[in-house]
Amino acid sequence: MPGIGSDSFHFSFSLCVLGETGVGKSQLVACTLPDPPRELDSGDSLADHGIRTRAHTYESRGARYQILMWEVPGAPRYMEMAPRYVAMAAGLVLVFDRSRRATFDRVSLWLKAADSSSPDLPKVLIGNKSDKTEEVSSAEANLIAQQIGCPYFETTATENLKVADAFSTLIAQVIARIPNPPEPSLLLRKRVQIGKQLADNKAFRAALFDM
Repeated sequence: MPGIGSDSFHFSFSLCVLGETGVGKSQLVACTLPDPPRELDSGDSLADHGIRTRAHTYESRGARYQILMWEVPGAPRYMEMAPRYVAMAAGLVLVFDRSRRATFDRVSLWLKAADSSSPDLPKVLIGNKSDKTEEVSSAEANLIAQQIGCPYFETTATENLKVADAFSTLIAQVIARIPNPPEPSLLLRKRVQIGKQLADNKAFRAALFDM
């Protein structure tokens, strides 16, 4: 995002967004950005594999977080690649299209792929396109969410309805897992990195030295 540099945040982490093609993942991620979506020029292998990465900034209780949204394409071949990216993420977003039952039925496959590398990752389930003719009921989706142990949200990304609620809930879960004090090795276990804003803080460095 314009104006957001590596020295302006305290922590950084990634969220991995999974789901079938056409469920609205790109639009959901775009809704989290205050400015028009900007694809990161990261210079790494993500772009080579078709993984779209976008930056989001979130502030809570005086701390600023850089959040990278990793959107994995929904084509079948990407399901095999999903564990690689989930393994580097701090949270997981599972998306299906409420107007297409087949996308709901395959949520379990995306979850299985994610769980193969990260079974205990904080997650949310999103039923998108709630403005369309419903093929998946709220009761069905809530039951699945209960079974996999995560909150469920029904969104309409084209109108930005309930999208912020879903992502904010997941982000809050990730932040709640950040250890206090944020010792670097403990942070890495939660897949959270220290930003320059915190690393350059003299009091923080002194606290780490005293550990």
